[in-house]
Amino acid sequence: MPQAEPPRPRARTPRVGRPPTLDRDRIVAAVLAQDLDTLTMQGVARSLGVAPSALYRWVRNRDELLDLASAEMGRRIVPDEPPTAETWQRWLTDLAHGIRREFRAVPGFAARMLATGVHREAGHGPVERAVAEAFVLGGHPPAYARQCWYAFASAVMGWIAVEQSDFPADPPMDFEVLVAILLRGTEPR
Repeated sequence: MPQAEPPRPRARTPRVGRPPTLDRDRIVAAVLAQDLDTLTMQGVARSLGVAPSALYRWVRNRDELLDLASAEMGRRIVPDEPPTAETWQRWLTDLAHGIRREFRAVPGFAARMLATGVHREAGHGPVERAVAEAFVLGGHPPAYARQCWYAFASAVMGWIAVEQSDFPADPPMDFEVLVAILLRGTEPR
């Protein structure tokens, strides 16, 4: 007796009801649009037009909101192509411009990073490791490469914080000068 074919699975029916009102990108955008020093779960939920309970389905607390924002900022600033022994300085230049572009888009972000000394591992750790690797590719020993990262990050974020404070500079501050000085100071010894 021939065996009957197994029944075919039914095609999934489209989900009925409203589409989801939240997603990671909307949450991150709402977080980055707010003052991170006074950020609250309730404030983010209000800006998204949802109840706080909806937000708690995505994150447990304010720290996790900051982790999402930090991870996104880290993703945005790192150049697409990894550094090589030939491109490490160009890669660092692109990174400096990425930091400036993205941090300036979030008023107070650079100053907050400098003032609080708090760096969220979700965003900061991968960036620090990539930059240290770029300096190693440039001929620096690993411990010295980490020191180069500290100087590089502090200088770039400090510059951005001063720019955002509307510090009156005459002549106007030139970011390219900062980048040139930083890279000149990180030539292999």
